Amino acid sequence: MAAVGSTIGIVRRPGGSLDQGLEPLKVAQALGEEGALGWVDLEAPAEEEVHALEGLFGFHPLALEDALNSDTRPKIEEYENFLFVVTRAVNHNPGESALDLIPLFAFVNRHVIVTVHPRPLPGVATALDRLCKHPDVLRHGPDRLLHHLLDQVVDHYFPIVEELEDRIEDLQDRVFAQPEPGQLAEIFQCRKEGVALRRSLSPLREVVTNLMSGVPYVDDDLRPFFRDVYDHVMRILDQIETNRDILAGLLESYLSQVNNRMSAVMKRLTILTAIGLPMTIISGFFGMNFEEMPWLKSPWGVSAATALMVAVSVGIYAFFWWRRWL
Repeated sequence: MAAVGSTIGIVRRPGGSLDQGLEPLKVAQALGEEGALGWVDLEAPAEEEVHALEGLFGFHPLALEDALNSDTRPKIEEYENFLFVVTRAVNHNPGESALDLIPLFAFVNRHVIVTVHPRPLPGVATALDRLCKHPDVLRHGPDRLLHHLLDQVVDHYFPIVEELEDRIEDLQDRVFAQPEPGQLAEIFQCRKEGVALRRSLSPLREVVTNLMSGVPYVDDDLRPFFRDVYDHVMRILDQIETNRDILAGLLESYLSQVNNRMSAVMKRLTILTAIGLPMTIISGFFGMNFEEMPWLKSPWGVSAATALMVAVSVGIYAFFWWRRWL
């Protein structure tokens, strides 16, 4: 994989040979040869490097401004001399608590594809490896490489979604076994990740739909291949929607179980209060400051009052047991 701040410059000569390690300027010059095709990949480029693409390849300044904004929404735009595609890729970092979403900007015409991204992408490394092993990837045009990159971008969502599903299944088991306060934060974290994935993939679905329908600088014979990418996007979106429904039900179940536990505790406390209430009332009655009180001066008064309190409390307990409230 290319290092941070690196540039990949490759030109496929008409004879089929590959020139690698070229600067963007050298790639632009090589494209003057009839039949030459190129790929330039800029990873974490400086602002001047991106703006330099206008003079080298004729890209529109507005598209270049979008390529400098990591918050640009996935989209596809047609310009007079190139096609501008924005996608959002994801890196699979097992154990990380946050999604690593990375924008990928692609400029495509009949002679060159230029990709820009702020951080390393496995899909770019895979595409580079494939191109080095099979130079014919560029033989039919840069749109073939665009398809390969999009296919890699989408495929890298699968392990992320599968890992999210595993976490949700584990969370389900723990919630139904024993609800705990920390589980609520886990539910909302999973929902947050699902929303982020859906926000990235929903616009990407529109991008692939346009490529599948036919756009400039993309051959019609690539439509079936983009249809396959579209199917993958829909599968992932379906999984995300299913996970969202499961999380909604899981949240309701968690809150219901917490409320049930609270109701059970309140029920026990109420029963204990009701059982202990006669003791309070009877002891309060005999504790009034009067000279004439039943059993007040009797030697067995305390025993009688105690027996009365116990008898009433036992009677209340027996009543609760009979009504099956215990």
